[in-house]
Amino acid sequence: MAHSDAAGRRDVPAVLWLGLPLAALAMRFLSPLLGYKRWIFFSREELGFVEIGTVVMLLPAAAMFILLFRRRRELPRGVGWAMLVLAAAALFFAGEEASWGQHYIGFATPKGLVELNRQEEFNLHNWAGPVGRGVFNIFTRLLATLAIVVGGLVLPVALCRWRRRPEASHSPWYWLVPDHRLWPVAALTVLSRVPHKIRWFHTLPPDGYVSMSLVGSSGEFKEFCVAMGILLFAMSVYLRAWPAAGAAAPAEPPPDT
Repeated sequence: MAHSDAAGRRDVPAVLWLGLPLAALAMRFLSPLLGYKRWIFFSREELGFVEIGTVVMLLPAAAMFILLFRRRRELPRGVGWAMLVLAAAALFFAGEEASWGQHYIGFATPKGLVELNRQEEFNLHNWAGPVGRGVFNIFTRLLATLAIVVGGLVLPVALCRWRRRPEASHSPWYWLVPDHRLWPVAALTVLSRVPHKIRWFHTLPPDGYVSMSLVGSSGEFKEFCVAMGILLFAMSVYLRAWPAAGAAAPAEPPPDT
């Protein structure tokens, strides 16, 4: 059941905003117990749980963003259009993760693109060369990390008291800045790559438990956590957009156009 505040606005329940990150963390530490080969498939293969789970979480998030855009007149000005941009970003993220269906359908990469892609896949984030790698890989990862730190960790704390005010929901920032419910998944996302940056871990055997649980597939796991954060944010905005059944509706915000 969704949580409701005093104003009658629903939000994501703790079983999701806290339970999903804890489940992901448990998966990270328990999956190496499957053995190295099974762990490779589970955590790194394109048809494994982590890769498919990333796509599965992004698709309903995109759908909720689109539904919010369709009801943009009930939200403060500009919020609906921001939801449309987020929907496009979620769909692009999902498409890139699935190589636009190539991993599932199995179509061959066009010959003209094979040499342009480091993994010979039908996507942009694996483009070869400094330009492709810099724009579609490094830049997007840095931008995503910055957005997670600022939007998922700093601003939810800084605006915690402000967003409790009755008039806060009339501001676009009430809808565009996550609340404390995204703090666990944001923290997990940022910390998931820390062991990978520590040189000592790379001296350990790759098929050992420590390497598998802390270092191996950390990039895939971080993308999984990013998708989870996008899904939780979409759910939060979607649930807050309409009062809980039977609750008094808050004052109408300035309409969007």
